Amino acid sequence: MVLMAIDHAAFFIARVHPAETWAAPPPYYADVPAFLTRWLTHLCAPGFFMLMGIGLVWFAESRGPAGWSSGRITRFFVTRGAMLLLVQHVLENPAWLLGLASMDPTVGAAQPGLPGVPANVMLAFAVLSALGIAMIFWGMCRRLPLWAIGAVCGVAFWLSRVMLPDISESAEAIPVWKLLLFVPGQGGIVQNMYPWVIWLVPAGVGVALGRVFLREPQRVSAVAAAAAVVGVTTFVMMRLAGLGDVHTPADGVMGWLSVTKYPPSESFLALMLGLDLAIIAALSKWPSRWLAPLGVFGRVPFFFYLAHLWAFGVLSWAFPSGTSFAVMYLVWAVVIAALYPACAAYARFKFGKPSTSAWRIF
Repeated sequence: MVLMAIDHAAFFIARVHPAETWAAPPPYYADVPAFLTRWLTHLCAPGFFMLMGIGLVWFAESRGPAGWSSGRITRFFVTRGAMLLLVQHVLENPAWLLGLASMDPTVGAAQPGLPGVPANVMLAFAVLSALGIAMIFWGMCRRLPLWAIGAVCGVAFWLSRVMLPDISESAEAIPVWKLLLFVPGQGGIVQNMYPWVIWLVPAGVGVALGRVFLREPQRVSAVAAAAAVVGVTTFVMMRLAGLGDVHTPADGVMGWLSVTKYPPSESFLALMLGLDLAIIAALSKWPSRWLAPLGVFGRVPFFFYLAHLWAFGVLSWAFPSGTSFAVMYLVWAVVIAALYPACAAYARFKFGKPSTSAWRIF
């Protein structure tokens, strides 16, 4: 969550936010700090979906002994997924609009455009919506055998690649159903950079890993490390073979590591999930006390997510034309520090409620 906030600080404070879309070659970075500011935050979205899948399995396992029926567990996931879809439009999108309203128009004109036909967008879907759909889907399908989970992920990958238009069609109209399910872009009253089908994949990986971790909890670090090696090795092999992405990588290390996020390419998910799993493996085997404060944000990720967006949205009015990365990182650190006691207080409130409380949904 704290790493993700860097990317959002770049948008609200520095006014820099590259978009690695299917419709254009990867962005050019003038220096390594600019590249790392964006690239490192790519770990976040696939990590969120994978961890949600793991948590979904563990939650279901914990509620069974507490007397919850399978139907009640499924209803919880459907309810929480629907709540994420609602919150996207009611609580999250206004924060982004606040940041856009405060932006110098000349700076806004320099931001990368979205695929499709520009329109007066009324329904903007993003990561919360995709998480909500993935939670509803895998909440209902969480008991599928591992081979079936793999098949679903494979079909999702195939469909998402088949439905993706050619780059030459990036300025043409995209049907709303394609925007929602397969193709990042805009059209009509809809804008969606997180089409729902492809993001079922990292969540499905999480569901499968959650099952494995439950069976062998003492081997979490070893299993995560092995999966990390598979992911990163797959990325390297795809890069060497010229496969796994809709764009040919540019020259140099930064070009080789630049991957398409919208929609996530095979190389994007292989690399980022591999690195996420490497972090899980390391922290499982060698827990670090100095990282413990991060757990405060991790216990209430939804609260932190909305709070930090609104904090940056308000502060964005002080930076209409952007600022340097040094100032941006300072603002980021101040916001993180300021939200720490609020997150700690909300965690005490939330987990002080019984498991049946509606507050536990948030």
